Amino acid sequence: MSRMLVAIGLCVAVSGCATAPCRSDCCGENGLAVGHGGRCSDCVPPCVPACWYMPFIDNIVVHKTAGCCASRALTAYRRQCSEPVSKDFSTGFTQAYIDLAEGRMGPPSVPPSRYWSAYYRSCDGRWRVEEWYAGYHTGLEFGSQSGVSQFNRIDIWPTGCR
Repeated sequence: MSRMLVAIGLCVAVSGCATAPCRSDCCGENGLAVGHGGRCSDCVPPCVPACWYMPFIDNIVVHKTAGCCASRALTAYRRQCSEPVSKDFSTGFTQAYIDLAEGRMGPPSVPPSRYWSAYYRSCDGRWRVEEWYAGYHTGLEFGSQSGVSQFNRIDIWPTGCR
């Protein structure tokens, strides 16, 4: 149990944003990533050294990296719009990145449970739900053009005789 906690702690510590656009230890020759048109993606999870695949740790890395990439993209979006965005917009934007990274495509039919209370169903709170959905849709647009949309894909290699 303690080894697993140490492994999770190590994983979380190294799963911050990929600061360099490409790292030679994770990319192909000359820093070119296969499948990205010869360029490394703008959103790359860290290489986590492991002897075997651990889904629980991989899920943490994917979630944390997607959130980090969403934060960077949201900063770029704010600069582009030159207007402040609401907390609800930011939350929806980030959730879209996480959903893309985890293979969930498209907006949910209902907002998160946080928005289910009477206040959010009232005229005064409904705009916050609309902001969340606006952020989610914008996050889907930005995220689908980013490397985060590739996190839930496993490349296969053809086998057999020719």
